[in-house]
Amino acid sequence: MNRLVVVGLLAGSLAACGGAQGDEAGVSAAEGAETGEVVADANNRPPPPPDIPEPISPGDEYSATTILPCGFDGAAPEMRCNAGVKRNWGEDGTTLVEVFKPDGRKRAIFFQGTTPYGADSAQADGSAGWDFEVSRKDDEVTISFGPETYVIVDALIEGG
Repeated sequence: MNRLVVVGLLAGSLAACGGAQGDEAGVSAAEGAETGEVVADANNRPPPPPDIPEPISPGDEYSATTILPCGFDGAAPEMRCNAGVKRNWGEDGTTLVEVFKPDGRKRAIFFQGTTPYGADSAQADGSAGWDFEVSRKDDEVTISFGPETYVIVDALIEGG
């Protein structure tokens, strides 16, 4: 019986120690969230930024890659999407930007110079009937293609 009591006390002490450490970590995480500080995980790594995908590498397929603002289902472009550019893609010097959407599909956007003039579309997903609208502010262009929105800077198209 004494052994059970001692084992129980030891187990309780160990649990209390673990709980104290857990509470301390929870408090610092909560304090960090309140103050806006980045709180590292147990391996001393900062948490990943929200909604930012892992970047793709340019490789042979793309002239350059980036992560750009995007929005879907009529939402503002507050998400982040991977994109790759193929400069001088067409025989006439056109440029192709492929945006990797969160659902795993790609959206191709076509440029003549820094002016977008169209996007790939299909009857199957309903995009064949979507409007393609463009607005410019300084060195970036916002493309609204149906319920999708993309913000692309001129530097991606021109290089540099």
